[in-house]
Amino acid sequence: MDPQHVAEARPLLQSSARNHDSPSASSTHEPRSASQRLGLALVLPCLLLILLVEIGATLITTPMNQIQEGIICQMWHPGIPEPSKDVRCKDRDVQSELSTLRGWELTFGLIPGLLTAIPYGIIADRYGRKVVLSLSLFGITLVQAVDIIICWFPDTFPLRLVWLGAMFTSVGGGPFVLSAMIFAIANDVSNEAQRSFIFFYLAAATIGGELIAGPVAYLAMTRGAWFSVFMGAGCLSAAILVALAFPETRNKAARDESTRDDGDGDQPENSPSLRLFRCAGLRACSKLALKQATTSVRSYFWDDKRLGLLLFSLVFTSLGKFISVILMQYTTKRFHWSWSEAALLSSVSASVNLALVAALLPLVSQLLLLKLGLSPLVKDLFFVRASILVLTIGALGIGLAQNSFALVASLMVFALGYGYSPAMRSLLALLAGHRSIGTLFTAMSVLETTGTLVAGPLMAYTFRTGLAWGESWTGLPFITASILLSCAAVIVFSIRLQN
Repeated sequence: MDPQHVAEARPLLQSSARNHDSPSASSTHEPRSASQRLGLALVLPCLLLILLVEIGATLITTPMNQIQEGIICQMWHPGIPEPSKDVRCKDRDVQSELSTLRGWELTFGLIPGLLTAIPYGIIADRYGRKVVLSLSLFGITLVQAVDIIICWFPDTFPLRLVWLGAMFTSVGGGPFVLSAMIFAIANDVSNEAQRSFIFFYLAAATIGGELIAGPVAYLAMTRGAWFSVFMGAGCLSAAILVALAFPETRNKAARDESTRDDGDGDQPENSPSLRLFRCAGLRACSKLALKQATTSVRSYFWDDKRLGLLLFSLVFTSLGKFISVILMQYTTKRFHWSWSEAALLSSVSASVNLALVAALLPLVSQLLLLKLGLSPLVKDLFFVRASILVLTIGALGIGLAQNSFALVASLMVFALGYGYSPAMRSLLALLAGHRSIGTLFTAMSVLETTGTLVAGPLMAYTFRTGLAWGESWTGLPFITASILLSCAAVIVFSIRLQN
């Protein structure tokens, strides 16, 4: 069996390794096939949930940029009647403060997720996915509610108080835990034949949400920025209701796991995964999970240098790919687009991404496997190398763009690198083999989050520096991203596979 399938068959945070190539593995399909219709039916609410969150987040984020820019502008230039139309709101002082505000808010929002991801994963494995999914959505909605209150009363609350509000992602762990719970639910209700297709549908829903969200935000903002914000808050509230309506899937996954254990008989009584499930108290479970993760990560970095280098490259790619936080502000400043027009860029990128994962990558994958006879490992490495190249070129093109046409063209090139993340995940799983795939993905999440934490302040700093250097250097954040992606490219192209 493909090691990637082995990885997908593991419950969240499980670190024990099993050999599913045994004959007993075929028995795992029986209990799943009995509830196949239920599993597929549950995927539809997952798709709806993703759409609601994507659209709701965009409906809030885009107008919040405009609202916060207006508040800052009135602080620097009191008495401005319409900040959204006043050119003084595009001066260096206002834009520097806005980039600092947005960059650090995102960073403060990510820290709780980095610290609480493993504890919430343990809670999900012990008490169910539904409670953690609902908590995560509630925490995300709470953060947005705090932002709304602060911006609604700018004379009462200092605008930088949104940094403190971002820490409410500690309730539920934020977007990283939310994504993990959605995929955990999909994993619980799918068998091995269905799983890759269901994961593809979830990824397509994310892209579809981004594709729809841009035009929806554009239309909503024609009615006013606050109208769009409240529409987005309504979408997030609806997502919470959808999550509360989910059936609990952990019990089904646990029964299936028990069936496999009884069938193969190779799960020792004192195995790490069983100790994790039998440990008493959240604190003890957290310590055990962290100890197992630390041991596994150490083995990844030292036992297999290729695996360690590829994992380390995720820090650079997370930094380099994190350009969306500054893209709209860069567009409004450099090319004098409105905020609503800049929001359409996400639709351009999402259109390319959707065409890529829905048509181009599957076609090329079949060509490489069937026509050229490449192994899955070589095929994934090819995708990773090709994707990191177009990401690097696209980011550099955005930073050096002299007109709107060059900007859009470079953004489309950058979007062609969307296949990097799934290809890298598959490549790492194949290289790791049967070693604690769940912990490997946890290590990936931590490294990516670490890179993202640094990316917010770095993008803000380079944007301010570019503004200080002059108009032609406004694209400095994207040039910096291209340099970081080049570092990852050097690592990826240095990897050599055995025959």
